[in-house]
Amino acid sequence: MRSPEWKVGEPGLDLAAPGFYGSGDHWDVWRQARAAHPVAWHESGRVGGFWSVTTHALGSRVIKRTKEFVSTQGMRLGGNPASVRSAVHKMMVVADGADHRRIRAVHAPWFTGRAVTTMRSELEKRLSAHVDALVERNTSFDAVRELTARFPTWVLCQMMGVPPEEWAKLATLTDTAFDDSDQSEAAAAARGTAHAEIFLYFADLMERRRYAPGNDVVSTLVHTEVDGQRLSTKEILLNCDGLMNGGLETTPHAAAGAILAFASYPDVWQRVRKDPDLIDGTVEEILRWTSPPMHAMRTAVADVDLGDARVREGDQVVVWLPSCNRDETVFEHPDEFIVDRRPNPHICFGGGPHYCIGAPLARVELRCFIEVMAPRIAAFHVSGDVVRKQSSFLNGLDRLEITMEPDTRVPAEEQR
Repeated sequence: MRSPEWKVGEPGLDLAAPGFYGSGDHWDVWRQARAAHPVAWHESGRVGGFWSVTTHALGSRVIKRTKEFVSTQGMRLGGNPASVRSAVHKMMVVADGADHRRIRAVHAPWFTGRAVTTMRSELEKRLSAHVDALVERNTSFDAVRELTARFPTWVLCQMMGVPPEEWAKLATLTDTAFDDSDQSEAAAAARGTAHAEIFLYFADLMERRRYAPGNDVVSTLVHTEVDGQRLSTKEILLNCDGLMNGGLETTPHAAAGAILAFASYPDVWQRVRKDPDLIDGTVEEILRWTSPPMHAMRTAVADVDLGDARVREGDQVVVWLPSCNRDETVFEHPDEFIVDRRPNPHICFGGGPHYCIGAPLARVELRCFIEVMAPRIAAFHVSGDVVRKQSSFLNGLDRLEITMEPDTRVPAEEQR
C-alpha cells in the first residue's frame, strides 16, 4: 500500500465511478482532499490503485513534466489497455516526444488562432439564426441538447469536411462512443460499435480525400508531410476519432456551464452584456469554472517524489483538473464566478507539450457564443431539470432546462 492514503469522502468512495459525479458532491470531497492530502493513493474497485492529485501546483507539475510522467500508457481512467496499446505513438493524446511533435505538427495549421478565426463569421451567422428561432418559440428548452451541443458540431464537422446532412449522425456517434455513465456490458458494446462506425466513416472520407483533396482537416492529415513522412492510415483514423471527442465533448459542457453561471449570477451577465472588454476574461472564467475535462492521467517512468508521496515507477497518476482550478491557494473565492478575475492561471487545457491543440478553437467558439447572446438575451432562467453528467472523464451537464428572456429593445432582425 502507498502512503498517504486517500481518506476523505464516504467510506467506499470510488473516484473512478461515473455515478459519483452525478450528484455534485465531488466539489466538497476535492476541497477536503486539497487540505488533507494534495496527493493520495486511492484504491478503486473498478480500475485498481492510482495516485489522486487535487492541487494546482502538483497537478501542473504532473501534466508539464513529460520526462517524469508519460501519456503513452493511457490518459484516462478505465481505458481499454488493448486500445491504448493499439493507439500509442500513433494518436496525439497517447504519444510523447518525437512522435507527439510529428503528429501535432500535422494538425497545427487548422488550430492556430488565425485559422479558427476565419470560421467565425459563419458560426456567428448560424448561431444567430438558431438563437433567434429559440427566442421566437418562447418556451422552456434543454440548453444542452438544443443549443450548446449544436454549434461545436457545426464548426468541427465543417473543419473535418463532413457534409451538413451527416453532422447530426456523427455527433450522436461521438456522444455514444465517449459516454462512460453506463458501465454495463451492453453499454460497452455500444461504445465499441460507435467507435467502429466513426472509424468507418472517416476511412471512407480519407480515401476520397486521397484522390480529391479539399480544404479540410482530413485532407491535411492525409497529404501533409513532416520530415518527409506522412501519417499512416491508422494514425489518421485514430486522430480523427480523437478530434471528434475533443471538439464535440468539451465545449458544449463549457457553454452549458456558462448559461448556468449567468442564470446563477444575473448581475454578472448584465455586466458582460454592457462591457465588451469583459468578454475575454469571461471566456477564461468559464473555462476555469466549468473545467470540462474531469481528469488527465499520466504514468510515472521512475520513482519520484510528488508532494508528500513517493510515486513509484509504473504508478498511474490522476490529476483532477476541476479541483486544481478551484485551488484556494491560487484562486481567491474559487467557487465564485468572477469574470474580471486576474490572474486566472487555470489548467483547463492541460499544460506542457500536451496543452490542448483545440484551445484557440474553444476560445473562439465561446467568445462568439457570448457575443451572439449578449444583445439578444436579457436574462437566463433555470426552469426545470439541471442534471449533471455521470462521468469520471467529462465534467458537465447532461440536461439544463432554461428559458431565455429576450431583450425587447432591439428587434432580432436588426441585431443581425
